[in-house]
Amino acid sequence: MAVSSSMAAAAAASVVYISRRQNVASSWASRRKRRRRSCCCPFFSQSRIITTAFPTKPPKYVIRCTATGNPSPETETPVEVPKGPPSLISALNVERALRGIPITDVDHYGRLGIQKSCPFDQVYVAYKNKVEALMNEGVDEEALNKKLELLKESYSVLSNAQERRLYDWSLARSEKPDTYIWPFEVDTTKKSTESPPPQEPEDERPTTLVGYFMLGWFILAFTLSIALNLL
Repeated sequence: MAVSSSMAAAAAASVVYISRRQNVASSWASRRKRRRRSCCCPFFSQSRIITTAFPTKPPKYVIRCTATGNPSPETETPVEVPKGPPSLISALNVERALRGIPITDVDHYGRLGIQKSCPFDQVYVAYKNKVEALMNEGVDEEALNKKLELLKESYSVLSNAQERRLYDWSLARSEKPDTYIWPFEVDTTKKSTESPPPQEPEDERPTTLVGYFMLGWFILAFTLSIALNLL
């Protein structure tokens, strides 16, 4: 009876051990299945990539305009300034005037029909009258233009103060080459015919008082010096 009871206890213990092993094995199998499922699941297999979008600057566009048409009239046609006659003021003409050599053979005063000492307003009046006379003559256009250019040359020389001064100086030096004449000696355009303004009378009383004061001090000093010498 004792042997049979020990064998039954051993068998029961072995059954309990085997059942425990089976439970452990089943638990491990279930874990493996879960791992396989988790590995085979697309939700866990695919890695999610998180991207952060930063704001970018808007692109810059450069617009180039190529004009295919004709340019504007202002840029196409240059402004032409009318050219006058050449100036008499130059280093060569000044040197010629110094030597008494005429700087030009043209008689500008005779061309306009005026005197040498006439003012500038008479020069303009004479030029205007000459132009009107030429327009009334009825000559052809080519001859008229040539005569107008000559009148314009004489007017430009005699209406400019510096040009006229040099021209008058050259005429004076040519007439008297042995006598030197300064340019401003022949400049008659700035001579004024008006009488000078009246001057205010000068107050002489302060000067008289100062004179009397100095004279008194001189007499007093002279008297004191004589008195001291007599003592």
